Amino acid sequence: MVCQICKNEMPFKMRDGEYYVEKREVLSRGYLPREHASQFLSLCPLCAAKYKHFVIDDPEGEAMEELRRALIEAGSTEPDGLEAPLKFGKESATLRFVPLHVSDLKAILKAILGE
Repeated sequence: MVCQICKNEMPFKMRDGEYYVEKREVLSRGYLPREHASQFLSLCPLCAAKYKHFVIDDPEGEAMEELRRALIEAGSTEPDGLEAPLKFGKESATLRFVPLHVSDLKAILKAILGE
């Protein structure tokens, strides 16, 4: 199991042998009002904290809007999925989505937009 941002293996396994993962909603409830399994990211603790601070808690909401646009505009036939750009302050990163994750999120967003 790897983090969708740093692409490193999760830092440890819990007592039950499962990887410790921080789950974050890819987009806020303003964008995705109904809960769906596809709206969650699997992040390591450090990237989860950065994502919360720089994307979720972005006072202007620009980071989340850019991510939403990247998901909607992603090609439906991208065999490698999507690497959406992120800014963590002065640090640049990408958020990795496998093809099925992108497809599911696009379908949810299109349904919300009425397309």
